[in-house]
Amino acid sequence: MTDQHDRPDGLMGRFTSVRGAAYAADGLVHVEVDGTGDLLALDLDPRAMRLPSADLSAAIRAAFGDARAQVQAQLQEQLAAQPPTLPQGLGPLLNDLGFNAQRRLDDMAAAAQQVADRLGRMDGTAAR
Repeated sequence: MTDQHDRPDGLMGRFTSVRGAAYAADGLVHVEVDGTGDLLALDLDPRAMRLPSADLSAAIRAAFGDARAQVQAQLQEQLAAQPPTLPQGLGPLLNDLGFNAQRRLDDMAAAAQQVADRLGRMDGTAAR
């Protein structure tokens, strides 16, 4: 049985198939990323090497940020159009876990209230 992340059409496949590309420094820097944030390409025009290191670094970050923003917009559109589905049986399991967690929190809150009430009674008798 294949996991949803292993199938090319699964959720991970949706992320890795999305691409974003951007240029910076008047086209001297080109960056391409995929939906997982992996850097697929970093192309520097030879003239980019003449830039001060701080400017080259800023250009690379700017191109990366623009490419990443493109990917994020594409993924939001894809996920809005076709939300991922939970594996069969996982939805009820998550509901049960949430219900059990809430019940335990309620039990702990009740126990904490009992302790607070007892401490309040002890303070009341000690003050007399």
